Amino acid sequence: MSQELTITLLDKTLSVACPAGQAEALLESAQLLNEQMLKVQQKKPSASLLNVALIAALNLSYELLENKNQQIANEQSMTQLSELVAQALAD
Repeated sequence: MSQELTITLLDKTLSVACPAGQAEALLESAQLLNEQMLKVQQKKPSASLLNVALIAALNLSYELLENKNQQIANEQSMTQLSELVAQALAD
């Protein structure tokens, strides 16, 4: 079951469907997107709304990818460290 939520992005109000139990996450996501869009709009005041949205989405996607890559690197480091600890304990 989904519910209707109203979000605001750059003073534009949108109604979106939201799965039950996900309203808080969707509102937080909308707030994050709005903040990114405001930053882009401040840097490029003549950019169209579409370009502002696309640049903000690209920035957020880049941050997500960077975080994912960092998580993978951290997991690899933890695996190596665990192997070293296990080897040291076995000796």
